[in-house]
Amino acid sequence: MRIALRSLFLITAIALLAACGGQQNSADTSTVLATVNGVPITNDMFRAYVRSLAGGQEPQLDAQRRQLVLNRLVDMEVLGQAAQKSGLENQATVAADLKIQRTGLLAQQLVQQYLSQHPVTEDQIKAEYAAKTKAMPGTEYRARHILVASEQQARDIISQLNRGANFATLAKKYSSDASKSQGGELGWFSPDQMVPAFSAAVAQLKKGEYTKSPVHTQFGWHVIQLEDTRSMPPPSLNSVRDQLTNSLEGQEVEAYVNQLRQGAKVVISTPAAGTAAKPPAVMSAPAATPAPKGGTKP
Repeated sequence: MRIALRSLFLITAIALLAACGGQQNSADTSTVLATVNGVPITNDMFRAYVRSLAGGQEPQLDAQRRQLVLNRLVDMEVLGQAAQKSGLENQATVAADLKIQRTGLLAQQLVQQYLSQHPVTEDQIKAEYAAKTKAMPGTEYRARHILVASEQQARDIISQLNRGANFATLAKKYSSDASKSQGGELGWFSPDQMVPAFSAAVAQLKKGEYTKSPVHTQFGWHVIQLEDTRSMPPPSLNSVRDQLTNSLEGQEVEAYVNQLRQGAKVVISTPAAGTAAKPPAVMSAPAATPAPKGGTKP
Protein backbone atom coordinates (compact mmCIF):
# COMPACT_ATOMS: atom_id res chain seq x y z
CA MET A 1 0.00 0.00 0.00
CA ARG A 2 2.84 2.38 0.81
CA ILE A 3 4.38 1.79 -2.62
CA ALA A 4 1.07 2.36 -4.38
CA LEU A 5 0.43 5.58 -2.47
CA ARG A 6 3.93 6.84 -3.22
CA SER A 7 3.45 6.04 -6.90
CA LEU A 8 0.16 7.95 -6.95
CA PHE A 9 1.80 11.02 -5.49
CA LEU A 10 4.64 10.75 -7.97
CA ILE A 11 2.35 10.41 -10.98
CA THR A 12 0.38 13.49 -9.94
CA ALA A 13 3.57 15.42 -9.31
CA ILE A 14 5.03 14.45 -12.68
CA ALA A 15 1.84 15.61 -14.41
CA LEU A 16 2.24 18.97 -12.70
CA LEU A 17 5.85 19.16 -13.81
CA ALA A 18 4.88 18.38 -17.40
CA ALA A 19 2.21 21.10 -17.40
CA CYS A 20 4.81 23.59 -16.23
CA GLY A 21 7.25 22.53 -18.91
CA GLY A 22 9.67 21.13 -16.31
CA GLN A 23 11.06 24.55 -15.47
CA GLN A 24 10.51 27.06 -12.72
CA ASN A 25 8.32 29.99 -13.71
CA SER A 26 10.50 33.07 -14.06
CA ALA A 27 7.82 35.05 -12.19
CA ASP A 28 8.05 32.73 -9.18
CA THR A 29 10.01 34.63 -6.53
CA SER A 30 8.45 32.89 -3.53
CA THR A 31 10.36 31.26 -0.69
CA VAL A 32 12.66 28.40 -1.68
CA LEU A 33 11.70 25.29 0.31
CA ALA A 34 14.35 22.93 -1.11
CA THR A 35 16.82 22.58 -3.96
CA VAL A 36 17.71 19.56 -6.08
CA ASN A 37 21.07 19.87 -7.81
CA GLY A 38 20.71 23.61 -7.43
CA VAL A 39 17.18 23.76 -8.89
CA PRO A 40 14.79 25.42 -6.42
CA ILE A 41 11.45 24.04 -5.26
CA THR A 42 9.50 27.12 -4.22
CA ASN A 43 6.48 27.78 -2.04
CA ASP A 44 4.42 28.66 -5.12
CA MET A 45 5.25 25.27 -6.63
CA PHE A 46 4.31 23.63 -3.32
CA ARG A 47 0.96 25.41 -3.24
CA ALA A 48 0.24 24.57 -6.89
CA TYR A 49 0.91 20.91 -6.20
CA VAL A 50 -1.37 20.92 -3.15
CA ARG A 51 -4.14 22.49 -5.24
CA SER A 52 -3.67 19.82 -7.90
CA LEU A 53 -4.13 17.12 -5.27
CA ALA A 54 -7.13 18.83 -3.65
CA GLY A 55 -9.15 19.55 -6.79
CA GLY A 56 -8.33 23.24 -6.94
CA GLN A 57 -8.71 23.90 -3.21
CA GLU A 58 -5.82 24.80 -0.94
CA PRO A 59 -6.32 23.06 2.40
CA GLN A 60 -4.26 23.81 5.47
CA LEU A 61 -1.69 21.06 6.11
CA ASP A 62 -0.02 20.11 9.35
CA ALA A 63 3.75 19.84 9.54
CA GLN A 64 3.81 16.09 8.81
CA ARG A 65 1.70 16.41 5.68
CA ARG A 66 3.66 19.42 4.47
CA GLN A 67 6.86 17.37 4.76
CA LEU A 68 5.24 14.49 2.85
CA VAL A 69 4.20 16.81 0.01
CA LEU A 70 7.64 18.43 -0.09
CA ASN A 71 9.29 15.00 -0.29
CA ARG A 72 7.06 14.13 -3.24
CA LEU A 73 8.07 17.35 -4.97
CA VAL A 74 11.73 16.47 -4.41
CA ASP A 75 11.06 13.05 -5.94
CA MET A 76 9.37 14.75 -8.86
CA GLU A 77 12.32 17.06 -9.45
CA VAL A 78 14.79 14.17 -9.23
CA LEU A 79 12.80 12.22 -11.81
CA GLY A 80 12.31 15.27 -14.00
CA GLN A 81 15.99 16.06 -14.07
CA ALA A 82 16.83 12.44 -14.87
CA ALA A 83 14.29 12.50 -17.71
CA GLN A 84 15.79 15.67 -19.14
CA LYS A 85 19.30 14.26 -18.88
CA SER A 86 18.23 11.15 -20.78
CA GLY A 87 16.76 13.27 -23.58
CA LEU A 88 13.25 11.94 -22.92
CA GLU A 89 11.64 15.32 -23.44
CA ASN A 90 12.91 15.32 -27.03
CA GLN A 91 11.01 12.17 -27.98
CA ALA A 92 8.13 13.05 -30.28
CA THR A 93 5.28 11.68 -28.15
CA VAL A 94 6.67 13.13 -24.92
CA ALA A 95 7.28 16.52 -26.53
CA ALA A 96 3.72 16.50 -27.88
CA ASP A 97 2.30 15.63 -24.45
CA LEU A 98 4.32 18.39 -22.82
CA LYS A 99 3.13 20.89 -25.41
CA ILE A 100 -0.53 19.92 -25.02
CA GLN A 101 -0.41 20.00 -21.23
CA ARG A 102 1.34 23.37 -21.16
CA THR A 103 -1.01 24.88 -23.73
CA GLY A 104 -4.04 23.44 -21.98
CA LEU A 105 -2.97 24.89 -18.64
CA LEU A 106 -2.36 28.32 -20.16
CA ALA A 107 -5.71 28.24 -21.96
CA GLN A 108 -7.51 27.27 -18.77
CA GLN A 109 -5.88 30.05 -16.79
CA LEU A 110 -6.66 32.61 -19.52
CA VAL A 111 -10.33 31.59 -19.50
CA GLN A 112 -10.48 31.93 -15.71
CA GLN A 113 -8.82 35.33 -15.93
CA TYR A 114 -11.23 36.46 -18.64
CA LEU A 115 -14.27 35.38 -16.64
CA SER A 116 -12.99 37.14 -13.53
CA GLN A 117 -12.61 40.33 -15.56
CA HIS A 118 -15.98 39.88 -17.33
CA PRO A 119 -18.27 38.41 -14.65
CA VAL A 120 -21.85 37.50 -15.46
CA THR A 121 -24.15 40.20 -14.09
CA GLU A 122 -27.42 39.85 -12.22
CA ASP A 123 -29.22 41.56 -15.10
CA GLN A 124 -27.85 38.97 -17.53
CA ILE A 125 -29.00 36.14 -15.26
CA LYS A 126 -32.49 37.61 -14.93
CA ALA A 127 -32.77 38.18 -18.68
CA GLU A 128 -31.66 34.60 -19.39
CA TYR A 129 -34.12 33.30 -16.79
CA ALA A 130 -36.96 35.24 -18.37
CA ALA A 131 -36.10 33.93 -21.84
CA LYS A 132 -35.82 30.32 -20.65
CA THR A 133 -39.04 30.35 -18.64
CA LYS A 134 -40.96 32.04 -21.44
CA ALA A 135 -40.01 29.18 -23.75
CA MET A 136 -41.07 26.52 -21.24
CA PRO A 137 -44.42 24.80 -21.71
CA GLY A 138 -46.94 25.89 -19.08
CA THR A 139 -48.93 22.65 -18.95
CA GLU A 140 -48.23 19.02 -18.18
CA TYR A 141 -50.44 16.18 -19.40
CA ARG A 142 -51.36 12.73 -18.17
CA ALA A 143 -52.51 10.40 -20.89
CA ARG A 144 -52.90 6.84 -22.09
CA HIS A 145 -52.21 5.51 -25.54
CA ILE A 146 -52.52 2.41 -27.65
CA LEU A 147 -49.75 1.81 -30.18
CA VAL A 148 -50.39 -0.45 -33.18
CA ALA A 149 -48.65 -1.12 -36.47
CA SER A 150 -51.35 -0.11 -38.96
CA GLU A 151 -53.78 2.75 -39.45
CA GLN A 152 -56.64 0.33 -40.06
CA GLN A 153 -56.11 -1.41 -36.72
CA ALA A 154 -56.02 1.98 -34.97
CA ARG A 155 -59.33 2.89 -36.64
CA ASP A 156 -60.86 -0.42 -35.52
CA ILE A 157 -59.83 0.36 -31.93
CA ILE A 158 -61.40 3.82 -32.18
CA SER A 159 -64.60 2.18 -33.41
CA GLN A 160 -64.61 -0.06 -30.32
CA LEU A 161 -64.12 2.99 -28.10
CA ASN A 162 -67.02 4.70 -29.85
CA ARG A 163 -69.16 1.70 -28.88
CA GLY A 164 -68.20 2.10 -25.23
CA ALA A 165 -65.17 -0.16 -24.85
CA ASN A 166 -62.76 0.56 -22.00
CA PHE A 167 -59.55 2.27 -23.13
CA ALA A 168 -57.25 0.54 -20.62
CA THR A 169 -58.67 -2.87 -21.52
CA LEU A 170 -58.05 -2.28 -25.22
CA ALA A 171 -54.51 -1.06 -24.50
CA LYS A 172 -53.69 -4.25 -22.61
CA LYS A 173 -55.10 -6.31 -25.49
CA TYR A 174 -53.74 -4.52 -28.55
CA SER A 175 -50.91 -2.10 -27.72
CA SER A 176 -47.36 -3.01 -28.71
CA ASP A 177 -45.87 -0.46 -26.31
CA ALA A 178 -44.35 -1.36 -22.94
CA SER A 179 -47.08 0.70 -21.26
CA LYS A 180 -49.70 -1.90 -22.25
CA SER A 181 -49.37 -3.66 -18.89
CA GLN A 182 -50.52 -0.41 -17.22
CA GLY A 183 -53.41 -0.01 -19.65
CA GLY A 184 -51.42 2.39 -21.80
CA GLU A 185 -50.76 4.76 -18.88
CA LEU A 186 -47.91 7.20 -19.63
CA GLY A 187 -47.94 9.25 -16.44
CA TRP A 188 -47.29 12.99 -16.40
CA PHE A 189 -45.24 14.55 -19.18
CA SER A 190 -44.56 17.93 -20.76
CA PRO A 191 -45.02 18.51 -24.50
CA ASP A 192 -41.28 18.74 -25.14
CA GLN A 193 -40.83 15.18 -23.86
CA MET A 194 -42.91 13.81 -26.72
CA VAL A 195 -42.51 13.74 -30.46
CA PRO A 196 -44.34 16.74 -32.00
CA ALA A 197 -47.27 14.86 -33.57
CA PHE A 198 -48.05 13.11 -30.30
CA SER A 199 -47.87 16.33 -28.25
CA ALA A 200 -49.99 18.24 -30.76
CA ALA A 201 -52.72 15.60 -30.62
CA VAL A 202 -52.77 15.55 -26.81
CA ALA A 203 -53.01 19.35 -26.64
CA GLN A 204 -56.23 19.24 -28.72
CA LEU A 205 -58.04 16.90 -26.34
CA LYS A 206 -60.25 17.67 -23.36
CA LYS A 207 -60.11 15.58 -20.19
CA GLY A 208 -61.52 12.15 -20.85
CA GLU A 209 -61.49 12.52 -24.63
CA TYR A 210 -59.63 10.24 -27.02
CA THR A 211 -58.40 10.92 -30.53
CA LYS A 212 -61.09 10.31 -33.16
CA SER A 213 -58.46 9.70 -35.81
CA PRO A 214 -55.21 7.71 -35.50
CA VAL A 215 -52.06 9.71 -34.79
CA HIS A 216 -49.05 8.71 -36.87
CA THR A 217 -45.47 8.99 -35.60
CA GLN A 218 -42.24 7.21 -36.43
CA PHE A 219 -43.21 4.60 -33.82
CA GLY A 220 -46.46 3.58 -35.45
CA TRP A 221 -50.14 4.51 -35.12
CA HIS A 222 -51.49 5.84 -31.82
CA VAL A 223 -54.88 6.15 -30.22
CA ILE A 224 -54.55 8.61 -27.33
CA GLN A 225 -56.76 9.43 -24.36
CA LEU A 226 -56.19 12.53 -22.21
CA GLU A 227 -56.74 11.84 -18.52
CA ASP A 228 -55.76 15.11 -16.87
CA THR A 229 -53.80 18.34 -17.13
CA ARG A 230 -52.01 20.53 -14.61
CA SER A 231 -50.12 23.79 -14.66
CA MET A 232 -46.34 23.50 -14.64
CA PRO A 233 -44.82 26.47 -12.80
CA PRO A 234 -41.26 27.37 -13.79
CA PRO A 235 -38.41 26.67 -11.36
CA SER A 236 -37.40 29.52 -9.09
CA LEU A 237 -34.57 31.77 -10.18
CA ASN A 238 -32.41 30.73 -7.24
CA SER A 239 -32.82 27.02 -8.00
CA VAL A 240 -31.38 27.47 -11.50
CA ARG A 241 -29.01 30.36 -10.84
CA ASP A 242 -25.85 28.24 -11.06
CA GLN A 243 -27.05 26.56 -14.24
CA LEU A 244 -27.85 29.91 -15.85
CA THR A 245 -24.52 31.36 -14.75
CA ASN A 246 -22.62 28.43 -16.23
CA SER A 247 -24.55 28.76 -19.48
CA LEU A 248 -23.86 32.49 -19.71
CA GLU A 249 -20.18 31.98 -18.90
CA GLY A 250 -20.02 29.39 -21.65
CA GLN A 251 -21.47 31.91 -24.09
CA GLU A 252 -18.95 34.53 -22.94
CA VAL A 253 -16.03 32.15 -23.42
CA GLU A 254 -17.27 30.99 -26.83
CA ALA A 255 -17.55 34.60 -28.01
CA TYR A 256 -14.07 35.35 -26.65
CA VAL A 257 -12.54 32.33 -28.38
CA ASN A 258 -14.25 33.25 -31.66
CA GLN A 259 -12.85 36.77 -31.35
CA LEU A 260 -9.34 35.43 -30.81
CA ARG A 261 -9.70 33.04 -33.75
CA GLN A 262 -10.76 35.85 -36.05
CA GLY A 263 -7.55 37.68 -35.20
CA ALA A 264 -5.37 34.59 -35.66
CA LYS A 265 -3.97 33.07 -38.82
CA VAL A 266 -5.35 29.53 -38.70
CA VAL A 267 -4.47 26.94 -41.33
CA ILE A 268 -6.17 23.54 -40.89
CA SER A 269 -5.00 20.43 -42.73
CA THR A 270 -7.56 17.60 -42.74
CA PRO A 271 -7.14 14.84 -41.79
CA ALA A 272 -4.54 15.41 -39.09
CA ALA A 273 -1.09 14.15 -39.98
CA GLY A 274 -0.53 10.52 -39.05
CA THR A 275 -4.21 9.66 -38.69
CA ALA A 276 -6.65 7.93 -40.98
CA ALA A 277 -9.81 9.73 -42.02
CA LYS A 278 -12.37 7.23 -40.74
CA PRO A 279 -16.02 8.17 -40.18
CA PRO A 280 -17.22 7.77 -36.59
CA ALA A 281 -19.03 4.58 -35.72
CA VAL A 282 -22.78 5.09 -35.46
CA MET A 283 -25.04 2.62 -33.71
CA SER A 284 -28.80 2.78 -33.94
CA ALA A 285 -31.62 0.75 -32.49
CA PRO A 286 -35.36 0.87 -32.94
CA ALA A 287 -37.18 2.99 -30.39
CA ALA A 288 -39.03 1.04 -27.72
CA THR A 289 -41.73 3.60 -26.99
CA PRO A 290 -43.95 5.92 -28.96
CA ALA A 291 -43.43 9.32 -27.62
CA PRO A 292 -40.30 10.67 -25.96
CA LYS A 293 -37.67 12.30 -28.08
CA GLY A 294 -35.03 10.58 -25.96
CA GLY A 295 -36.56 7.18 -26.60
CA THR A 296 -36.88 6.28 -22.91
CA LYS A 297 -40.49 7.11 -22.15
CA PRO A 298 -43.42 7.99 -24.39
